[in-house]
Amino acid sequence: MGADGNAPPAVQLRGVSKHFGKVIAVDKTASQAESVAKEFGIENHCTDYQRLPFEVDAAIVTTPHHLHAEQSIHFLNQGIPVFVEKPLGMSNAEVTQMLAASVSGQTTLMVNNCRRLFPAYRRVQELLSSGEFGRIEKICISDGSPFDWNSVSAFYLRNAQQARGVFLDRGAHTVDVVCWWLSDRPSVLDARSDAMGGAEALMKVQLESGKTSVQLAFSRFYKLENCYTIDCEKAQIRGRLFQSTRFDVVRNGQVESIEAGKPVMYHEYAWQLLENFVQVVQGIASPVFTAADVAPSIGLIDELYQRALPFDLPWYENDPNLVRLRSQVTTQNL
Repeated sequence: MGADGNAPPAVQLRGVSKHFGKVIAVDKTASQAESVAKEFGIENHCTDYQRLPFEVDAAIVTTPHHLHAEQSIHFLNQGIPVFVEKPLGMSNAEVTQMLAASVSGQTTLMVNNCRRLFPAYRRVQELLSSGEFGRIEKICISDGSPFDWNSVSAFYLRNAQQARGVFLDRGAHTVDVVCWWLSDRPSVLDARSDAMGGAEALMKVQLESGKTSVQLAFSRFYKLENCYTIDCEKAQIRGRLFQSTRFDVVRNGQVESIEAGKPVMYHEYAWQLLENFVQVVQGIASPVFTAADVAPSIGLIDELYQRALPFDLPWYENDPNLVRLRSQVTTQNL
């Protein structure tokens, strides 16, 4: 069981011991490994995932983003099932290696893209797939709030290997949902960010899938509307990002509110997904979805990072540092 460079939500550890005889918390810092083990009632802990004191049946990887691929592949190559925190990987290349390791190890790789379990999102996907509302013309999603994650480490902002910010972090959910709803990986039209050679806090993206336009906005600086609208030929679907069971359908001037399921706390969806993973390991269930289902979204995110340009900042045009910073961004994207 992998543990953690950023504090894991209780959902990712709660109740695991009842399914497995031995559980071990792993962190490169001994005090952090001990703290996590104590907090969640885990008897064993250590500091090296490559030298565990006993064989394991499964691994849960909740480390900083840039470690997901390396650590997951280590276990997958041994035929050990892996449940990894989102994002699945940092790049398309990493995800390709992870999926290959899953195939060669003949084992399961799952990822915590828990919004796929939202009853509202599942119902939206069903409506779009049915064709009931006609062709999808436009999807708009805003996803942003001031950054306040209680991370143990500063990897989100300071790790040179990371150098990817809000879009990889929050986009891992949002872009995956877009690909899922469209049953397609859209093409890139434009991407703009404030990265200036580091991790971006703002990003806007324009995509297209056939005749469908997709507009996405992300922020770590301030709260956005955090909503989605889907314009179809015969109706509009609209909802709040974190309202997991409810959305509205506007048709012929009439608004219909749809309750797609019983509301639960956000973290309970991650727990449901982890429960599914445990059942997969036990051989009594199939994955509700796998890493392979999520992989196209990471490929799209990777492409968008490669093609992203800086926002226009006319108030900085006379600043000599701007030329140097933009040169660094351009060089990175070549």
